[in-house]
Order: sequence, then structure tokens, then C-alpha cells
Amino acid sequence: MSYPNQERIFKVLDKIKAGKVKATELIDESASPIEKMKFNICQAILLFKRRHDFSNLELAEILGVGPAVVSRILHCQISKFKVDSLLSYYFSLVVSSKDKKLIKKFNEELSTFLKDLAA
Repeated sequence: MSYPNQERIFKVLDKIKAGKVKATELIDESASPIEKMKFNICQAILLFKRRHDFSNLELAEILGVGPAVVSRILHCQISKFKVDSLLSYYFSLVVSSKDKKLIKKFNEELSTFLKDLAA
């Protein structure tokens, strides 16, 4: 995938300003640990989607949600989700992959996060 040229970037920015395209929301350094976790889960779901070449509709089917929810996840609209919902969605993807290493990694990362949060 190549980086878009300046003309393409300005066209996309115009579409965002006009409300025709949703921009991905970002977080800053002052975000709470929960906000960071929610953002990272959204990013993990997006990465999973790209690695497995899923369409948004395929992703919606696996997660058991509508296309609008998938769009919110992929655009990191974390204020619209609780962390447990996002974890559930991501775990559904991990389980659907049947990849034991990925499942183990998910469990370890979640355990580490929860321990750090409790400390």
C-alpha cells in the first residue's frame, strides 16, 4: 500500500469536513488507562480485520452486531463503548480464528492489564 498523494489527502479532508466520511478518533497522552485500553482494542480489531481480509459485513457477522457498530469500532469511537463490550468483540474474533497462540496471548495481555490496573 502506497502513501496517498497530496491531492488525495485534501479530497479526503474535504469529505471529512463535509461529514461524508468518518475520521478515526485518536486519544492523547492524558487519556485514562481505560480509554487507552478501549482504543487499543479497537486498533487490535482493525488489525485483525486487515490481516484476515474481512469485509465490514463479515466482521459484523462474526461479532453479531450491525454494520454501524463495526464502523464505530473501526473508527475508534471509544466513547460509545464500554470496555467489556469491546473485549467481548475482540475475544469473539480471537476465538473465531481458532489460533491457540493468539488466544493465549489475549489472555496474558488481559491478565497483565488487569494486574497493572489494580496496582
